[in-house]
Amino acid sequence: MKKNQLNKEELFSTGLSEEDRKTFKAIFNAYYKRLYAFALRYVESKHAAEDIVEGVLLVLWQKRHKMHNVENLKSYLYAMVRNASLDYLKKKKKLVRLELKKHDSMTMMEQFIIEEETHAILFQALETLPPKSRKVFELSCLEGMKYKDIADELNISLNTVKSQRSRAIELLKVQLKDYPFFQLFLAAL
Repeated sequence: MKKNQLNKEELFSTGLSEEDRKTFKAIFNAYYKRLYAFALRYVESKHAAEDIVEGVLLVLWQKRHKMHNVENLKSYLYAMVRNASLDYLKKKKKLVRLELKKHDSMTMMEQFIIEEETHAILFQALETLPPKSRKVFELSCLEGMKYKDIADELNISLNTVKSQRSRAIELLKVQLKDYPFFQLFLAAL
């Protein structure tokens, strides 16, 4: 972590009023995972994505008294993360394969926000699954691991992998019954 960044615990305990602490914690909890996933799409490094999002949230905290002019916090945060990600890539002298016009348009930003909202709904539903089913589903369906590799990693039988995956899919179908997109996604698995 960079010197000017604080970890989550330090950030929540640095002389904040109780109201400030609650507000910032709510913002952190609402946006951290989404912003992390968004940054990860750019930088393709978990550590860098974490640093970027924590840096953005630190800047948000440091400039909290100037935030009254911000009309849409979500868009503001996504723009900050995008800019910080691009700065990171420039500093690392990585080749940025972006069509600048395409990524600067609000339409692309809105698409990313919708995609991250979709991920947030899925991850919220995943949190309701039993831990073993969740782990198998994540490894199989989200990370694309083969059943045998999952069985080896979790030290369980191949049949257990298959049954836990099926159980997770059925539970998610119930959890996400109001979302047609997820119903199609789960049916395709």
